[in-house]
Amino acid sequence: MAECLVCGRPLPDPGRGRPPRYCSRACRARAYRERVARKQRQDFPLPDTEGSTLTVDRIVRAAIALADRDGDAGLSMRRTAAELGVGAMSLYRYVPGKEELGALMIDTVFGDHPLPDPGPDGWRAKLELSARLEWDIYVKHPWIPRVFAITTRPPLAPRMMVYTDWRIRAVDGLGLDFPTMVRTAIAISAHVQSAAFPLARERNSKDTRTEWLDARSARVREMFGPYKLDMLARFDMDAFEASEPASIFEFGLDRLLDGVAQLLPDA
Repeated sequence: MAECLVCGRPLPDPGRGRPPRYCSRACRARAYRERVARKQRQDFPLPDTEGSTLTVDRIVRAAIALADRDGDAGLSMRRTAAELGVGAMSLYRYVPGKEELGALMIDTVFGDHPLPDPGPDGWRAKLELSARLEWDIYVKHPWIPRVFAITTRPPLAPRMMVYTDWRIRAVDGLGLDFPTMVRTAIAISAHVQSAAFPLARERNSKDTRTEWLDARSARVREMFGPYKLDMLARFDMDAFEASEPASIFEFGLDRLLDGVAQLLPDA
Protein backbone atom coordinates (compact mmCIF):
# COMPACT_ATOMS: atom_id res chain seq x y z
CA MET A 1 0.00 0.00 0.00
CA ALA A 2 1.25 3.48 -0.89
CA GLU A 3 2.18 5.84 1.95
CA CYS A 4 2.04 9.62 2.35
CA LEU A 5 5.39 11.10 1.37
CA VAL A 6 5.32 13.39 4.43
CA CYS A 7 3.83 11.53 7.38
CA GLY A 8 3.93 7.92 6.14
CA ARG A 9 0.23 7.24 6.64
CA PRO A 10 -1.31 4.62 4.32
CA LEU A 11 -3.00 6.11 1.26
CA PRO A 12 -6.23 4.73 -0.17
CA ASP A 13 -6.18 3.03 -3.55
CA PRO A 14 -7.56 5.60 -6.03
CA GLY A 15 -8.70 2.87 -8.37
CA ARG A 16 -8.25 4.95 -11.48
CA GLY A 17 -6.18 8.02 -12.21
CA ARG A 18 -2.96 9.27 -10.70
CA PRO A 19 -2.22 7.79 -7.26
CA PRO A 20 -2.20 10.32 -4.40
CA ARG A 21 1.12 11.38 -2.87
CA TYR A 22 -0.15 13.01 0.33
CA CYS A 23 -2.85 12.11 2.83
CA SER A 24 -4.12 15.65 3.44
CA ARG A 25 -3.82 19.29 2.44
CA ALA A 26 -1.67 19.87 5.52
CA CYS A 27 0.90 17.32 4.32
CA ARG A 28 0.79 18.73 0.80
CA ALA A 29 1.45 22.22 2.21
CA ARG A 30 4.27 20.93 4.39
CA ALA A 31 5.89 19.28 1.38
CA TYR A 32 5.69 22.56 -0.51
CA ARG A 33 7.28 24.46 2.38
CA GLU A 34 10.11 21.94 2.51
CA ARG A 35 10.72 22.31 -1.22
CA VAL A 36 10.84 26.09 -0.84
CA ALA A 37 13.23 25.81 2.09
CA ARG A 38 15.55 23.57 0.09
CA LYS A 39 15.63 26.11 -2.71
CA GLN A 40 16.35 28.92 -0.29
CA ARG A 41 19.25 26.94 1.21
CA GLN A 42 20.97 26.48 -2.15
CA ASP A 43 24.53 27.67 -1.89
CA PHE A 44 24.97 28.23 -5.60
CA PRO A 45 23.00 30.14 -8.22
CA LEU A 46 21.72 28.47 -11.36
CA PRO A 47 22.31 30.25 -14.67
CA ASP A 48 19.16 30.98 -16.61
CA THR A 49 18.86 30.79 -20.36
CA GLU A 50 19.57 34.50 -20.78
CA GLY A 51 23.01 34.33 -19.21
CA SER A 52 22.27 35.95 -15.84
CA THR A 53 22.11 34.20 -12.48
CA LEU A 54 18.95 33.76 -10.47
CA THR A 55 18.18 32.32 -7.06
CA VAL A 56 14.93 32.18 -5.13
CA ASP A 57 16.31 34.69 -2.63
CA ARG A 58 17.38 37.13 -5.34
CA ILE A 59 13.94 36.96 -6.96
CA VAL A 60 12.15 37.47 -3.65
CA ARG A 61 14.39 40.38 -2.63
CA ALA A 62 13.78 42.07 -5.97
CA ALA A 63 10.02 41.65 -5.55
CA ILE A 64 10.18 43.10 -2.03
CA ALA A 65 12.12 46.13 -3.28
CA LEU A 66 9.58 46.58 -6.06
CA ALA A 67 6.64 46.41 -3.65
CA ASP A 68 8.34 48.78 -1.21
CA ARG A 69 8.71 51.27 -4.05
CA ASP A 70 5.45 50.83 -5.97
CA GLY A 71 3.12 49.11 -3.51
CA ASP A 72 1.26 45.85 -4.01
CA ALA A 73 0.07 47.04 -7.44
CA GLY A 74 3.66 46.58 -8.62
CA LEU A 75 3.76 42.93 -7.58
CA SER A 76 3.81 40.64 -10.59
CA MET A 77 6.07 38.00 -12.05
CA ARG A 78 6.56 40.12 -15.17
CA ARG A 79 7.53 43.30 -13.29
CA THR A 80 9.82 41.36 -10.97
CA ALA A 81 11.53 39.82 -13.98
CA ALA A 82 11.95 43.27 -15.52
CA GLU A 83 13.47 44.46 -12.25
CA LEU A 84 16.04 41.67 -12.56
CA GLY A 85 16.61 42.22 -16.27
CA VAL A 86 15.44 38.75 -17.31
CA GLY A 87 12.50 37.29 -19.15
CA ALA A 88 9.35 36.57 -17.14
CA MET A 89 9.44 32.85 -17.94
CA SER A 90 12.87 32.59 -16.29
CA LEU A 91 11.27 33.19 -12.88
CA TYR A 92 8.94 30.22 -13.17
CA ARG A 93 11.91 27.86 -12.91
CA TYR A 94 12.26 29.04 -9.30
CA VAL A 95 8.83 30.30 -8.20
CA PRO A 96 5.61 28.64 -9.46
CA GLY A 97 3.55 31.83 -9.63
CA LYS A 98 2.41 35.12 -8.12
CA GLU A 99 0.73 33.55 -5.08
CA GLU A 100 3.84 31.60 -4.16
CA LEU A 101 5.98 34.69 -4.72
CA GLY A 102 3.76 36.66 -2.34
CA ALA A 103 4.07 33.97 0.32
CA LEU A 104 7.86 33.90 -0.06
CA MET A 105 8.00 37.69 0.24
CA ILE A 106 5.99 37.61 3.46
CA ASP A 107 8.12 34.77 4.81
CA THR A 108 11.35 36.64 4.00
CA VAL A 109 10.25 39.91 5.60
CA PHE A 110 9.13 38.19 8.80
CA GLY A 111 12.41 36.27 8.81
CA ASP A 112 14.23 39.61 8.73
CA HIS A 113 12.38 40.63 11.94
CA PRO A 114 12.73 37.69 14.35
CA LEU A 115 11.12 37.69 17.76
CA PRO A 116 13.46 37.63 20.77
CA ASP A 117 13.97 34.43 22.68
CA PRO A 118 12.66 34.16 25.33
CA GLY A 119 11.39 37.75 25.27
CA PRO A 120 10.11 39.82 28.20
CA ASP A 121 8.59 38.33 31.35
CA GLY A 122 4.83 37.96 31.50
CA TRP A 123 2.24 36.96 28.92
CA ARG A 124 0.96 40.52 28.38
CA ALA A 125 4.41 41.97 27.75
CA LYS A 126 5.13 39.16 25.29
CA LEU A 127 1.91 39.61 23.32
CA GLU A 128 2.35 43.38 23.26
CA LEU A 129 5.94 43.09 22.04
CA SER A 130 5.00 40.67 19.26
CA ALA A 131 2.15 42.96 18.13
CA ARG A 132 4.41 46.00 18.04
CA LEU A 133 7.09 44.16 16.09
CA GLU A 134 4.48 43.03 13.57
CA TRP A 135 3.14 46.59 13.35
CA ASP A 136 6.67 47.83 12.62
CA ILE A 137 6.89 45.32 9.78
CA TYR A 138 3.74 46.71 8.18
CA VAL A 139 4.90 50.30 8.65
CA LYS A 140 8.09 49.45 6.76
CA HIS A 141 6.30 47.22 4.22
CA PRO A 142 2.67 48.45 4.05
CA TRP A 143 1.91 46.24 1.05
CA ILE A 144 2.03 43.06 3.14
CA PRO A 145 -1.57 43.13 4.49
CA ARG A 146 -2.78 43.54 0.90
CA VAL A 147 -0.64 40.66 -0.37
CA PHE A 148 -2.35 38.41 2.16
CA ALA A 149 -5.39 38.67 -0.10
CA ILE A 150 -3.66 36.80 -2.96
CA THR A 151 -2.14 34.02 -0.88
CA THR A 152 -3.56 30.89 0.65
CA ARG A 153 -5.06 31.11 4.13
CA PRO A 154 -2.73 31.39 5.94
CA PRO A 155 0.16 32.10 3.57
CA LEU A 156 2.68 29.27 3.42
CA ALA A 157 5.23 31.36 5.29
CA PRO A 158 6.88 29.40 8.12
CA ARG A 159 8.74 32.40 9.54
CA MET A 160 5.49 34.34 9.76
CA MET A 161 3.89 31.38 11.55
CA VAL A 162 6.72 31.62 14.10
CA TYR A 163 4.87 34.71 15.37
CA THR A 164 1.70 32.67 15.89
CA ASP A 165 3.58 29.87 17.63
CA TRP A 166 5.43 32.40 19.83
CA ARG A 167 2.14 33.99 20.90
CA ILE A 168 0.57 30.64 21.74
CA ARG A 169 3.55 29.81 23.92
CA ALA A 170 3.20 33.22 25.58
CA VAL A 171 -0.21 32.23 26.98
CA ASP A 172 0.61 28.58 27.59
CA GLY A 173 0.31 27.46 31.21
CA LEU A 174 -2.17 30.18 32.18
CA GLY A 175 -5.14 27.83 32.44
CA LEU A 176 -6.57 28.49 28.97
CA ASP A 177 -7.65 25.63 26.73
CA PHE A 178 -5.70 25.25 23.50
CA PRO A 179 -8.43 26.55 21.12
CA THR A 180 -8.62 29.74 23.19
CA MET A 181 -4.84 30.08 23.05
CA VAL A 182 -4.99 29.75 19.26
CA ARG A 183 -7.80 32.32 19.02
CA THR A 184 -5.76 34.72 21.12
CA ALA A 185 -2.70 34.44 18.88
CA ILE A 186 -4.72 34.83 15.68
CA ALA A 187 -6.80 37.71 17.07
CA ILE A 188 -3.64 39.69 17.81
CA SER A 189 -2.34 39.24 14.27
CA ALA A 190 -5.75 39.93 12.70
CA HIS A 191 -6.03 43.20 14.62
CA VAL A 192 -2.55 44.37 13.62
CA GLN A 193 -3.16 43.51 9.97
CA SER A 194 -6.56 45.23 9.81
CA ALA A 195 -5.25 48.37 11.54
CA ALA A 196 -2.29 48.46 9.13
CA PHE A 197 -4.36 47.88 5.98
CA PRO A 198 -4.85 51.63 5.27
CA LEU A 199 -1.09 52.29 5.51
CA ALA A 200 -0.52 51.25 1.90
CA ARG A 201 -3.18 53.68 0.71
CA GLU A 202 -1.55 56.48 2.69
CA ARG A 203 1.90 55.61 1.37
CA ASN A 204 0.70 55.65 -2.25
CA SER A 205 -1.38 58.82 -1.93
CA LYS A 206 -0.05 62.17 -3.06
CA ASP A 207 -2.01 63.88 -0.27
CA THR A 208 -2.02 63.38 3.47
CA ARG A 209 -5.29 62.32 5.11
CA THR A 210 -5.86 65.91 6.24
CA GLU A 211 -5.22 67.32 2.77
CA TRP A 212 -7.47 64.71 1.19
CA LEU A 213 -10.32 65.50 3.60
CA ASP A 214 -9.91 69.27 3.27
CA ALA A 215 -10.11 69.05 -0.51
CA ARG A 216 -13.36 67.10 -0.28
CA SER A 217 -15.04 68.71 2.73
CA ALA A 218 -17.63 70.58 0.65
CA ARG A 219 -18.49 67.42 -1.27
CA VAL A 220 -18.72 65.43 1.95
CA ARG A 221 -21.17 67.93 3.45
CA GLU A 222 -23.24 67.84 0.26
CA MET A 223 -23.37 64.03 0.12
CA PHE A 224 -24.14 63.42 3.78
CA GLY A 225 -26.31 66.51 4.36
CA PRO A 226 -29.64 64.72 3.78
CA TYR A 227 -28.77 62.04 6.36
CA LYS A 228 -29.14 62.55 10.08
CA LEU A 229 -25.60 61.80 11.31
CA ASP A 230 -25.54 63.67 14.59
CA MET A 231 -22.52 61.86 15.99
CA LEU A 232 -20.40 62.35 12.88
CA ALA A 233 -21.36 66.02 12.89
CA ARG A 234 -19.31 66.30 16.09
CA PHE A 235 -16.20 65.05 14.30
CA ASP A 236 -13.31 67.37 15.17
CA MET A 237 -9.51 67.23 15.00
CA ASP A 238 -9.27 65.06 18.12
CA ALA A 239 -11.67 62.56 16.57
CA PHE A 240 -9.76 62.74 13.30
CA GLU A 241 -6.52 61.87 15.07
CA ALA A 242 -8.30 59.07 16.92
CA SER A 243 -9.19 57.53 13.57
CA GLU A 244 -5.55 57.36 12.43
CA PRO A 245 -4.29 53.78 11.82
CA ALA A 246 -1.68 54.02 14.60
CA SER A 247 -4.33 55.19 17.07
CA ILE A 248 -6.67 52.34 16.09
CA PHE A 249 -3.78 49.89 16.52
CA GLU A 250 -2.96 51.16 20.03
CA PHE A 251 -6.58 51.28 21.18
CA GLY A 252 -7.46 47.85 19.83
CA LEU A 253 -4.32 46.22 21.19
CA ASP A 254 -5.01 47.45 24.73
CA ARG A 255 -8.63 46.26 24.55
CA LEU A 256 -7.56 42.85 23.22
CA LEU A 257 -5.03 42.35 26.01
CA ASP A 258 -7.59 43.47 28.60
CA GLY A 259 -9.96 40.87 27.17
CA VAL A 260 -7.36 38.12 27.41
CA ALA A 261 -6.78 39.07 31.05
CA GLN A 262 -10.48 38.55 31.74
CA LEU A 263 -10.25 34.98 30.42
CA LEU A 264 -7.60 33.92 32.90
CA PRO A 265 -8.76 31.73 35.80
CA ASP A 266 -7.55 34.21 38.43
CA ALA A 267 -9.38 37.15 36.82
